[in-house]
Amino acid sequence: MTTGNFENNNVRPNDGQVMNPTQVVEQIVSEAVAEPTEQEQRREQLRQLLLQNRIRTDTEVPPEQYAIEVDGHGIFALRDIHAVKAKAKAGKTTALKVCIAALLRGQIFRLKSLLSTPRILYFDTEQNRSDTKRILQDVAAMTSLGAEVIDSQVALYSLRRCEREDLAEMLEVAIADTEPQVVLIDGIVEFVASFNDEAESKALIHNLLELSSRADCAIVCVLHTNKAEEDHNMRGHLGTMLAQKAATVLECKKEKGSAVITVSCSEARHHEMPEWSIAFTDDGRIVDADQQRQLLLEQRKAEQQQRRREAAEQEKQQRLDHCLRVVSEHGGAISRKELTEQLCRVLCRERSTVSTYISQWLKDQVIVDVNGLIHDANNTDFPF
Repeated sequence: MTTGNFENNNVRPNDGQVMNPTQVVEQIVSEAVAEPTEQEQRREQLRQLLLQNRIRTDTEVPPEQYAIEVDGHGIFALRDIHAVKAKAKAGKTTALKVCIAALLRGQIFRLKSLLSTPRILYFDTEQNRSDTKRILQDVAAMTSLGAEVIDSQVALYSLRRCEREDLAEMLEVAIADTEPQVVLIDGIVEFVASFNDEAESKALIHNLLELSSRADCAIVCVLHTNKAEEDHNMRGHLGTMLAQKAATVLECKKEKGSAVITVSCSEARHHEMPEWSIAFTDDGRIVDADQQRQLLLEQRKAEQQQRRREAAEQEKQQRLDHCLRVVSEHGGAISRKELTEQLCRVLCRERSTVSTYISQWLKDQVIVDVNGLIHDANNTDFPF
């Protein structure tokens, strides 16, 4: 009986030989030793990732496909992320309206669509529903397209009241359902608890990069710049991460003292997009404002030149006033040498420069040289 039980517990390998318990244990141990460790498995996974992402001289990489071009310069490449930045209320949403209009109609102003019947997904996390709907109304006014065409190509969502935790998943669902070629996120800051959280910002930008590549679309993120007038950087760690990874960063600026909004390319991985300008008319229409901006620039240039001329004249008068004061303090007459030395100290100028001033004043007859002494020409008491 014992012998029979022992034989029943033996293991027969494929060759039919009976293995005793000791052999079984040795085989199990051998197989366990031969299995890769968790660290080895991880290294193999990383090795495969490296192989998948290695670029060789014979690697075929498809050319970038842009959604829009301005004067032949493409922007918003598919399978990548991009940014639009500006101060608060500086025209970011208006610029996006023009981009949508160009995509739908084929061309608006200097913006030309490079996509055929494009699908556009728009997430608005900042405006109320009325202002969000105004996006479609303004696009319709610019393009003269009917509601059926616009609604079939633009999926617009007002998400101002949605929970932050839901936005990222909602974006993935919307992209999966609508299969857009261009995704516009007006208010990407609402996707994070804090734009200064470095880890959260990195994770969001990484996920957007993965999503744009996987869905074969351009994802355009809108973010405010810092509040200081001279600071044009996007806010917080989120802005830093977005600027680092974005293929294109456009900046909207509202021209001082006017309704003109100028869109420029502050950062680009390849070529920079030429500037373009838009404006609202008195009746609320969005129009091309390139010529209007050019007139503004010319006017500002003329005003700047006038200010410079006035400043130069003021400085010239101040120098002359110093000269006449020195003459007066010396009893109304002073040698040119002494006047030159005095003015060098008062004006903090080199002797050669001051000598030029004196020569010009003599030429203009505001001072006169009488017997080697310099007099104020307006003082009639000096002897001739």
